[in-house]
Amino acid sequence: MELKYLGPLGILLCVAVVVALSARLAAQPEDSAESLPGWITQRLTQLDPADPKAYFLLGEEVAGEIQSKVEEQLATQLFGLAFELDRADGSPTWIAPSSCLALASLARLESDGRWLRALASRLDPDYAPPRWRGASQDSSVSEAAFNTAEAVGEARAGHGIQARQLLDKLGVQDLLLRYGRLLGFSASTGALWQIDKWANEWPCRECGNERVVFRPDTDPPSYRECYTCRGNPGPVLTNDQLVAQLRFESRLLHGISRSWGAQLAIDYAAPLREPVADELASVMGIEADKPYWRNGWVASPDAPEEAGPTLDDEPTTDTPPDPASNTPDG
Repeated sequence: MELKYLGPLGILLCVAVVVALSARLAAQPEDSAESLPGWITQRLTQLDPADPKAYFLLGEEVAGEIQSKVEEQLATQLFGLAFELDRADGSPTWIAPSSCLALASLARLESDGRWLRALASRLDPDYAPPRWRGASQDSSVSEAAFNTAEAVGEARAGHGIQARQLLDKLGVQDLLLRYGRLLGFSASTGALWQIDKWANEWPCRECGNERVVFRPDTDPPSYRECYTCRGNPGPVLTNDQLVAQLRFESRLLHGISRSWGAQLAIDYAAPLREPVADELASVMGIEADKPYWRNGWVASPDAPEEAGPTLDDEPTTDTPPDPASNTPDG
């Protein structure tokens, strides 16, 4: 409806709604450490490097309720610190290999997940998958993976009814939660939410995915393109989103083991890495030398409180360049 049909009162109401929405968006917390819930920051300040178990347990709580990139990074840092602190005296307990498995569950790249699981097995053979676990589980996992890949494809095509039916099948939602980060979401629930949203938005409300709509009172009968889906039902995806979905489906269908091309699509030709414990911090981006929380990770318990840093801040410099450095020699 055009504004000229709303009248003065309608226009004023529209302006008021726009102003209210703008204020609400401006009031939303930034993706920074200050946006963390109070119970998390309170627990963070109580952490002591002498108790790596506390880091691990808090990491589990944060990972179980990830809602933002900051919380995902925080959980990764907590598990990384638990790993490093547990092996600091040279005799790691269950905490170090358990931290590896926890980090593997947060890893977006399958290659990182495999490396972390291999590292856990090297630290403690009890964490290696048992050899007797195999054929009895393969069929159920393969069926769930196939149904999950189908659900993603049906949602992408705009076949919402079929996608919702597949989402209700056993194991489908679990796999979306487990591997959904391959679709590019920071939170583990993001993929399931997005697929479910698409499934509920389609088929097209106007043409029912027929792509055309019948023109009434025409002889002979004629049709026009659907104004809602423009003859192309389904969500609008970017190239990156489409590639991510195809990579996700390839992973579910075990495409990684079928060809070198599938392997390249999954892990971007990342080289094989030895599971070496000393490399975990660099691989996962852990600040292992900063185990204390003072509104940000610091190296000393007596360090001053940081002024609202973001967890992924990069060091910057405000020092202007030296004019002499631009003067040619001679």
